[in-house]
This record gives sequence, structure tokens and C-alpha cells, in this order.
Amino acid sequence: MSLNRWLVSLLGAACLGLAACGDDADQPRTEASAEEERPQIAMPETAGDDAAPSIRIYMTDMEEFGEVAGVTASSDEFVELTLRLEDAEGEALVEELLEISSLVGNELSISEATTDEDGYVKLRLTPALPGEDVLTFTGGGISKQLSIYITDDAYGHPMEHMEARAVDLPEVEGAVSWDVMTGIDTREGQHGLLEPVFNDTVRRLDGQDVKIQGFMLPLDSSERQKHFILTRTPPSCFYCLPGGPESVVEIEADRPLEFTFEPVVLSGRMELLENSDMGLFYRLKNARLERQ
Repeated sequence: MSLNRWLVSLLGAACLGLAACGDDADQPRTEASAEEERPQIAMPETAGDDAAPSIRIYMTDMEEFGEVAGVTASSDEFVELTLRLEDAEGEALVEELLEISSLVGNELSISEATTDEDGYVKLRLTPALPGEDVLTFTGGGISKQLSIYITDDAYGHPMEHMEARAVDLPEVEGAVSWDVMTGIDTREGQHGLLEPVFNDTVRRLDGQDVKIQGFMLPLDSSERQKHFILTRTPPSCFYCLPGGPESVVEIEADRPLEFTFEPVVLSGRMELLENSDMGLFYRLKNARLERQ
């Protein structure tokens, strides 16, 4: 909801300690070296296209280090990013609208902006929520994602992976296990967009009538919800996903359901989402309330 590695300290005027992180926390890495600061990698958008535009992401004032694919920060820092929208030949795309969103609701200085005469847009991220996040940038008909991890204990509880915050819901006969749905792999797709890699067990759910148990996350302020998110983990706040896209399901109910903080069991037609605009992997169509 979309709706998942690099670690090197970067010092600058705008932010004190930021990292593009990897499996080896002591190995500094960026997506390109100083000698290859802007590799022109043309990706085909559709079959028959020779090339497609690209969105490039840099740490502001540190473009000589190349693009970044991930950032680590803490609550007393802010992150300043520079985005550049380019066509297939690497030329700037001018006066193009870029839309920017945070998967879990971290604070962004802008949610949309128009590229300048050099194809650039600048923004600031102020960490508001601990844990994992994904920023999604959309413009020129393409999308790109940036992984964010807020690592400190300033919020009054220890940092932990989203899976560690999952709760043990009571077993429901016939319900699809969250362990099955979250047990998939992910990969970086075209233009940096995160994609699911569904295994055979999960693929067999596509188009089937299934039951799922979870917690309601509203998408508006109504007391009754027809289009909402079902989550494995109880939400810590409205409008903020409490986990990655493999741990939530988009719900399209056949009729509005009254919101509750208690876990619910829903039945409906499962859809696997390869390329969701919301960045999610699962959708339940014509969902009905089985029980609370």
C-alpha cells in the first residue's frame, strides 16, 4: 500500500546521518559511483517501446555519490532529496507533475510538484513514524520507490521489524493464513517499483473465494466503510499502514461495514495484484462480513 538493506553515513548541511543501507552494515553503497553518477539505463515501458522515461533520486547536495535506493534516518534528522525526471535519452522533462507519497504516513514537505527547467524537484522528509516506509514517486507515466527506515528509540518503544509486531489472531477455520500471504518474495521491478513474487501456494488463491481475518484500517472518516484496508497488525494510527504491502489487503465490500477495533473475518473473491496503483499486493472483491 503498497500496500522492503543499505548502510553508509552521509553528512551534510541538511541532515546529519543518513544511509543507503545493505546486508553488510559496514559497507558503504550507493546506486552509482562518483564516476557513474547518472547511468542512463533505458527501461522498456511496454513491448515495442525502445525506451522509457526515468525518475532519479539523489541526496540533496550529494549528487556526486549517485542515486540512492534506500535511506536510514532517526527522528532528530530530516532527509532532503532531489528528484530528476528524464526522458529516454537522459534529457530533462520540464513542467511535468510529480506526485509523492509515504506508505505509512511520514511527513513530506510536498505531496506533488512540477519539475523545473532542469527537470528537478526538491523535497524534505521529516520522520514521524518509526520502522519501515516506502516513498513512491509518480510522474511522466512511470513510478519509482525509495526505501526508508527510521532506526532509533525516540518514540518510546524499541525498534523492531514489522513481522515482530504481528499479533497471534485466533484461528478461524478455512481462513487464509497471514504466514502464507507474507511468505512471498519481492523484487525491484521496472523503474524501481517494488513488485511481488507470488509462489505457487499464493497463486492458487487468485480468483478464489476465501476468508481472511484482520483489523480494519479506514480510508476515510466515515463510521461505515466500504473501501478500506485489512491489516495483519492492529493499526497504531488511522491512515498509516502498520506493515508492508504483503501484510495488508485492499477490501472492496459489497456493502458498507461498521468500523470496529476488533479483528473481523471477511469472505470474498481474492485478486493478486502485480501492479497496483496503491502499491498493494492483494485485493478482496465483494467482501462480506463473516463475523467479529
